[in-house]
Amino acid sequence: MPLIVFMMMRLLLPFLLLAVLNLSGQEEAAAPPGLTVYEGRTIAKTMHWKGAEWLMRRVREEEEGPTKMREQLQVKPGMTVCDMGCGNGYHTLPLAQMVGEKGKVYAVDVQPQMIEMLKLNMERNGVKNIVPINGLYHDPKLPPNTCDMILMVDVYHEFSHPVQMLAAMRAALKPEGQLVLCEFRAEDDTVPIKPEHKMSKAQITKEMNANGFKLVREYDGLPWQHLMFFGKAGKP
Repeated sequence: MPLIVFMMMRLLLPFLLLAVLNLSGQEEAAAPPGLTVYEGRTIAKTMHWKGAEWLMRRVREEEEGPTKMREQLQVKPGMTVCDMGCGNGYHTLPLAQMVGEKGKVYAVDVQPQMIEMLKLNMERNGVKNIVPINGLYHDPKLPPNTCDMILMVDVYHEFSHPVQMLAAMRAALKPEGQLVLCEFRAEDDTVPIKPEHKMSKAQITKEMNANGFKLVREYDGLPWQHLMFFGKAGKP
């Protein structure tokens, strides 16, 4: 490398680095600040990807009844479903089977490590009808008017940007689409989960109503959790 080119590169390098940092800062600045409290509820911290094995624990079927929960969703072949906060794919893979080859599952998570784990599980199981999406804390990056159902299992209470996320999910739902929340029962002290990771029916309904959703159905037969189905109401 000629000496003059080397010297020019040394002179320009600090400016290039500064430009990259400025761009990164602008991108972060575009995201609204996250909340710690919403509608009187303390927002829980997002479960770290290093705890992904807990999602696959053997006793989960006994504790939460996930098979029964998925049956209650009434998912049909050919539907487009979103597993919001999909993690490593505990619910995503069964949902992909339920919608069949003509259906599609959008799998959204904010942690790229979770998305990579999901992709490995997809490859191991030969699943082709899942679309992994590395979303943002304020934007799930879902295409508009595409989803018949958006499922959130033990996820919504961790949203640092609930208003923005609910608006984006509302836009992603088809006119008759449903937003489904599965949350640990705050009303039940015997459910061995930290309080900030639980929600009451009243709190869930309050927050959904405030953002343009109405309760259309609920199921009370799960061991530890509420299962509540919301459709679009009038303009939020």
